[in-house]
Amino acid sequence: MRWIAGLAGCVVAAFLLGGQPGSATAETDPARGVRLVNPFPPGSPVDLVARLAAEELQKELGQFFVVENRAGAGGTIGAGYVAKARPDGYTLLVTSSSTQVIAPVVRAEMPYDPVRDFRPILLVAQGPVLIVAHPSLPVTTLRELVDRARQAPESIAYGSSGTGTILHLAGELFQGRTGTRLLHVPFNGAVPASTALLGGQVGLMFDSISNAAPGVRAGQIRALAVMTPRRFTGLPDVPTAAEAGMPGLEFPAWIGVFAPAGTPDGAALTIERALRQRLSTPAMTERMLGAGLIPELTGGVAFAAALPEQIRFVEGIAASAGVPKQ
Repeated sequence: MRWIAGLAGCVVAAFLLGGQPGSATAETDPARGVRLVNPFPPGSPVDLVARLAAEELQKELGQFFVVENRAGAGGTIGAGYVAKARPDGYTLLVTSSSTQVIAPVVRAEMPYDPVRDFRPILLVAQGPVLIVAHPSLPVTTLRELVDRARQAPESIAYGSSGTGTILHLAGELFQGRTGTRLLHVPFNGAVPASTALLGGQVGLMFDSISNAAPGVRAGQIRALAVMTPRRFTGLPDVPTAAEAGMPGLEFPAWIGVFAPAGTPDGAALTIERALRQRLSTPAMTERMLGAGLIPELTGGVAFAAALPEQIRFVEGIAASAGVPKQ
């Protein structure tokens, strides 16, 4: 790649890519595009981050970057494709914790190992889960929700994007930590679940901020708390669950960049540094906040170290709740 060669010279670039010094020019052809695979449908927060990353990497490194959509099977088709790609730095995955943390726990068959088959590059942003209620549910705080749910088990229905999804498991975490029992109503996706909440067919939802924020701002639904360590600045009056008196409700929902396992240090570290440089600007922060994301920018080493722990955390939630593998 031209950007590896620019850092270390043609001889080192050829070595990193597994070629001989004399083949460096062919291996680093700037006309060859780097693919950022998005395993989710266009228009999703992951798609936004993928397109931001492609634009900014191209500006920073002078290499052509293109977003390639490979949606299906909850994101595991696209993630599996990258897991099997040649580890030469030309194929990257922009994905969420759905494919790397949730799917390995709830899916009976996986086309990849989330730890062994990938090299984490950068955790880009947190995708906060918001606890939201329909106005017909007579609660205005998280404490009131917990008290009401304890008094009348399974009287409060909460919608999710489907069994075994982030929005379902966030609800199971809530029940486990608070000693409550809710009635789970799975829908075929987050949008139908959000629509049901807005219409009052369900009284509660553990929703992404990107889905829920418009309804909150319009006064159609009420935000009780955000399941992150710190507040979301786009909804500054909404407390964290810990601030609302319910610690331990942080849920691993994020978007990050990965490469196939075995990708050389030269390529991986160059991408990480370039993304940090380009995504840390005030303009990029505003764009991500506008999409309901909290910029994080955690490097590959720390990101990789956190993944096994997050998988174990979700395994505990699923086991306690008796969530079946799909």
